[in-house]
Amino acid sequence: MNKFEKFLTDKLLPLSEKMQNNLVLGALSEGFIRTSPATIGSAFILIVANFPIPAWLELLQKTNLASSLGAVGNASIGIMGMLAVYNIAYAYGKRLHTNAQNSGLIALASYFILIPQQIVTHVEQNGKWVESAVNAVSFDYLGGQGIFIGMLVALLITKLYSILAARKFTIKLPDSVPPMVSESLAPTFIVTIIFLIVCGIRIAFSFTPFNDIFSFITEMISAPLNNLMANPLTMIFIQVLLCFLWFFGIHNAVLSGPLSAVTLTMITANIDAFTSGKTLPFAIAYMVYGVCGAAGNTMGLIINLMFAKSKRYKEMFKLGALPTVFNITEPLVFGLPIIMNPMYFFPMILSPLVSGLVSWGLMTTVLPITYNPTVENIPWTTPGFVKFALSGGWQFFLMYIITTAIVTLIWYPFVRVADKKELEIERNQTKQDVSV
Repeated sequence: MNKFEKFLTDKLLPLSEKMQNNLVLGALSEGFIRTSPATIGSAFILIVANFPIPAWLELLQKTNLASSLGAVGNASIGIMGMLAVYNIAYAYGKRLHTNAQNSGLIALASYFILIPQQIVTHVEQNGKWVESAVNAVSFDYLGGQGIFIGMLVALLITKLYSILAARKFTIKLPDSVPPMVSESLAPTFIVTIIFLIVCGIRIAFSFTPFNDIFSFITEMISAPLNNLMANPLTMIFIQVLLCFLWFFGIHNAVLSGPLSAVTLTMITANIDAFTSGKTLPFAIAYMVYGVCGAAGNTMGLIINLMFAKSKRYKEMFKLGALPTVFNITEPLVFGLPIIMNPMYFFPMILSPLVSGLVSWGLMTTVLPITYNPTVENIPWTTPGFVKFALSGGWQFFLMYIITTAIVTLIWYPFVRVADKKELEIERNQTKQDVSV
């Protein structure tokens, strides 16, 4: 273990620092960290809104509190793509020594230009329900499904703004004009040029079968999954792919369509067979899928953070532990951050792969499980250990303990090295403060 940690310290940590010093990667890292107040602040409210007790959920519905509590999630995690656009553009603008505030605002406006701004709904006319287009923006594009496009927009628009500003495509106002007014009006020509380019991209995609760039990205990523069959190996592959994409800022929501088609088919078929007393066709496949976990099985990461020594990692444990227990991983993913952090690429990918293979092997050999698929209908915020115990008894609960222990060991050397580095930075900062 010491040799492996030395390898991480000598090889991977310098690479991570080098990548963080890169203008683009540094801006991405800072941008995602800047979104963490919204995700952390809403995580605890989301736990309350989705606390896995039927009587509590029923009470929230009867008192009309469910929609209000849900609005908190929509206003934070639900608009994560939008928050990322502004913060990444702002961080990148600072690094390019251009106006960071303008960079963020122009990138955010460009992002909205690309978003479909009509939603098809149904209205009643003359006793019949007919389709009607409403001018509105779907939360799908503002949240997880929009993060990847948002990253590209933030970086490309800010870079273009920087280039045009350096070439003096600005309005020169007299010195007597207040700086606030001058900075706001100076980039008028630049903004016009950028908006025309972005609008041209929107028009170009409107002539394609995809209609918009968001659908294009979704189809290109999800198409390879459409022909996959629901089997354990496929489920492991899907979870590894989700973690791979998540590392680069592509939220699981991008694959929600084809993935839901696969998982819902498995759940329905398993429940039908269970209620009919027949053999469950996808029992092992779906159990393996659940064991793999989300976002690199971050429960193992939380356990490691529990023993962190640096102040930063201790605080991340305090803020991220409870949400992670209830399957809300965004505070950790954005706050640590895991996204675009080379130090955490390998545990992010290895965790679902190893836990999936181990669980598959145990289920088919020494630890067979009698699976109750009807439990899959309980709220998504139900802690994993509770859900596993309800759906597969002590055997599935033991499986959870085993795989969590394995994942904890996978995360351990990477967290340990990163924590040591943070502790060193904090100690050096303390010495500098004392000397001053």
